[in-house]
Amino acid sequence: MRRYIFEYVAERTRGGEVVHRPIVHLHVRSGGGEWYLFYPYVDSGADISLLTRSDCGLLGLKLREGAYRPVLGIGRIEIPAYVYEVPVRIGDEEFQVRIAFADSNEVPRVLGRSEIFRRFRITFDEVDLKTVFEVMP
Repeated sequence: MRRYIFEYVAERTRGGEVVHRPIVHLHVRSGGGEWYLFYPYVDSGADISLLTRSDCGLLGLKLREGAYRPVLGIGRIEIPAYVYEVPVRIGDEEFQVRIAFADSNEVPRVLGRSEIFRRFRITFDEVDLKTVFEVMP
């Protein structure tokens, strides 16, 4: 079984505490065929993956031409977002996923469950601070 291992990222909270968060190396292909690398948090509580308004522009997409779908954040705050189906790559695995692009740059990038968690067995290794993606047969 093919496996891809990603180190957690260390970040400082507003209170100054260092926390380690699970991320993935997510390549997303633009409309022009270029691949761009993002480092979203792996979020088992998110239904759909989320990137920012700037990311949408970088990929050559027009934000409001996507399918409108507001997403609910923590505290049930609604964030306007627009969904596109785009080619992505994790490791050597290339496939299409729906990604919501927030109408904001003040949101974290997250990799949600939809179309991702069915393809991989994902392990959050809190001891060694790694996220392991194993390709499902």
